[in-house]
Amino acid sequence: MKYLALAIFSLLVFTSCSNSADNSTASRFYDDGRARPVVAISSVIDSTTYDLPWSLSEEITYLIKNQLSNNKNLFLSSTEVMDESLTNTDNPFDVNINWMKDRFDNSEFLVFLELLNHNELKKENISNLEMSMRVRIVDVRAKEPKVILQECIEDNYYIAKGSIKEDYQNVIWGSAEYSNSRMGLAHKQLAKQISERISDYIALSKSR
Repeated sequence: MKYLALAIFSLLVFTSCSNSADNSTASRFYDDGRARPVVAISSVIDSTTYDLPWSLSEEITYLIKNQLSNNKNLFLSSTEVMDESLTNTDNPFDVNINWMKDRFDNSEFLVFLELLNHNELKKENISNLEMSMRVRIVDVRAKEPKVILQECIEDNYYIAKGSIKEDYQNVIWGSAEYSNSRMGLAHKQLAKQISERISDYIALSKSR
């Protein structure tokens, strides 16, 4: 029953996130008529082996999209549509990005994310959750796609006492307790940092 509830919650939050982006259609343009940059974000690639009862990819993708959906300077297109356009042979972080040309209709910027590290380090009474995310933003407005940002964003979440990995068999993503748990807060912090980075670089590129 617990995993069934988790599956239902995951479906609901992703539907909610998708609807949030869809509902922003009225905000496709600024009040003065200028078009907002259209941004497509793929689901986070989870390259870690961190064991949890839910998907880290789904959780962090949701958090980042939720942050960006509240950004009035961006217009988010559907993550689901973008994911469906990717094949098993596509490597978003490959040197060759020509395959991205004309693949994602109406999008101006493509965002790819890969969770590289999610590891808890303990020393005496201090716990430290180390996380790192690889971020690539591709500008597809011109004839040839162009990478405007590629970097690894690292974040650390320190806890003075105890372990950051609480009883997450019961305190799962989507529960009232998880939102304010150590791991829940750590993931929110990471998502906020990544979202701000994405927004800043797209705004800079759009202004040129």
